[in-house]
Amino acid sequence: MSQKTRQLRQLRGRLNKEYIMKMLDLLTKEQWTDFEKNLHNNWGVNACAYNEAGATFTGFKNFVTPLCKEIKAHPEGIQAICSVAHQHMAKQAKDKGATIIEPCDAGLLKICTPLFINDEFVGIIGGCGRLPEGEEVESFIVHKATGVTLEKVEELAKEVPTITMEKAQEMATFLENFVADIQAKAVGNA
Repeated sequence: MSQKTRQLRQLRGRLNKEYIMKMLDLLTKEQWTDFEKNLHNNWGVNACAYNEAGATFTGFKNFVTPLCKEIKAHPEGIQAICSVAHQHMAKQAKDKGATIIEPCDAGLLKICTPLFINDEFVGIIGGCGRLPEGEEVESFIVHKATGVTLEKVEELAKEVPTITMEKAQEMATFLENFVADIQAKAVGNA
C-alpha cells in the first residue's frame, strides 16, 4: 500500500469515517492493466478487472474473438449479452464469495472471481469469450441481440476457441491465487 493511501486512511480514520478500500488502493492502474494483458495473452480470454460498482477502470480493450468484438460493437449487444452476464455472475460471486464459471447468453464461458479485503467487497476479476468444449455458440440469440445477420454470426462463431471445464477451473485457480496474494499484501500493510 502506498504512503499516500496509508495517509489518506489515517486521515479518514481521524475524521471518524470508515474508509472503503478500492481496487486502485491495491494495485496501480498500470498493474491492473498488466494483469489484464497477462490474463488475455496467457489464457486467451477477454480479460477485465471491475471495481466495486461493476465498472471497468483500466481502459484496456481486448477481444479474444471477432465474435466478441462484433457483439461489443453494438450497444444493444453489450446490454443484452455482456452486461447482463456480468451483473448476474458478479452478484453471484460477491454473494457466494467464490469464483463463478458459467456461460453467457451467447453460450461463451465467463469466469468471475470476487476480491474481498477483510470481508469488504472491492471488485471482480476474470475473463470470458471461450466456448465450452462440446457446446455451440447461441448464434440466434447473438443475431437478435445485435441485429447482425445470422449468417455473419454463424461465420464468426466458427472462429471461437473452445475451452475444457478443466482448463476453466485452472484459470479460476489462477485468479483465486492472484486474489489471495493481493489479500495477503493488503492485510499485511493495513
